[in-house]
Amino acid sequence: MKSFKSAWLLVCIISAATLFSTACTSPNDAGKDVLPEDDLIYGHYVDTFTIRMQTLLVDSVPTYMLSRNMIGNYVDDQFGQLWAESYIQPRLTGTGLTFGANVSNLTLDSLVLTLDLIDFYGRYNDPIPLEIFEITQAFDTSLYSRSQLTADTSLELSNGYQIDFSNEAGFFDFIGIRLDDSLGRKILFADPDDLASTSAFTDFFKGLMIRSKAVSQSTSREPGGIFYIDPRSEKSYLTMHYKDANVAKSYTFGINANSERFHRIYRTDAAGKLVDQAINDPGDANTMYGCVEAGALVNMYVDIPSITSLDPSIINRANLILKVDDSYFGSLDRFEPPAELYLQIADSTHKQAFDPNLINSSAGYDPVNKQYAIPMSNTIQQILAGRLPNNGFLLTPGENGVSLNRAVIGGPGHPSLKPELQVVYTTLPGK
Repeated sequence: MKSFKSAWLLVCIISAATLFSTACTSPNDAGKDVLPEDDLIYGHYVDTFTIRMQTLLVDSVPTYMLSRNMIGNYVDDQFGQLWAESYIQPRLTGTGLTFGANVSNLTLDSLVLTLDLIDFYGRYNDPIPLEIFEITQAFDTSLYSRSQLTADTSLELSNGYQIDFSNEAGFFDFIGIRLDDSLGRKILFADPDDLASTSAFTDFFKGLMIRSKAVSQSTSREPGGIFYIDPRSEKSYLTMHYKDANVAKSYTFGINANSERFHRIYRTDAAGKLVDQAINDPGDANTMYGCVEAGALVNMYVDIPSITSLDPSIINRANLILKVDDSYFGSLDRFEPPAELYLQIADSTHKQAFDPNLINSSAGYDPVNKQYAIPMSNTIQQILAGRLPNNGFLLTPGENGVSLNRAVIGGPGHPSLKPELQVVYTTLPGK
């Protein structure tokens, strides 16, 4: 711990009226010796707190009606194979839909699903085969990252389609997938009652499940990727192309902000890998690493019990420094850390937030210093005042549910990337 003293200083006073300068007193007569020891204000700096860290596997996070959906899979040699599958509901863009006055004059050309791909995680240029099926179970409002809806897997609607940008110079922002004609005919020749309103249509056609087949490990190091879909975009829709008495027509079923949707996220082949080791680590002083992963349900618990040994009048500044090990970014740095980490007070179980609605602090990832510096001045002040419990802290990625960014963070047993709590505080006279 470092400390320093502050005291009143005597200054020279110049009288404008008399233009008479008052000489400064000798330095030996000013400064700290003017005030008695009991009147001095002390400032302190401490960064020697004992910190414990433990990686937590979280049951699930809500993914219903989010701003993104995810599809794909990739192999992460430290975190296992990650999978994401989406469930999306196209909707009518009006009411009382009819494709033609005489059903016998209708013929199907194609049914095409268009998806707006806005980002990816992993390798975008590894071919990823897709599977698309018709959902047979209605959506509900309590769908999470581990939820599933039943689908008719007896008929693959995507007919061997795969996302493949391997021969392209850059990342294309949307894909169009021709679906099996059987679904197109089902909709084209539907009973008029099933096309009368959005609710009638979604009872008749509940939506699509979109998932991927496993990428090949032989294609590259850490092959595959997760693609992020914007389900609210004007580039996401389902289009029916057909003829009415040989006149070409089309109808667009919207996929938009009102469309019910969610995505499932799961992990395979993680046994023995770094994330598995971190989850099973006891969280003592020898812990080498902690892990966080957005969407894939890995959070971190940090305990700093000696916070209560502080006796400040005020916390001037406090930052929790978490250092990211960039040797685990993967080849070509394809596994970026979460853009932000949220800090919450843990409850007595150390696995849930004391107040789920309260985020005590947050910090963005610093790519220059490869760390998160999380402000904790107010949080520590509240703990010392008894207004918050000293149960430790939960650290959660800010984009939980809508990305898979992950980070490997140095633990208290790491030789060069140990976490630090850096505190500057002041004590007043009499302390």
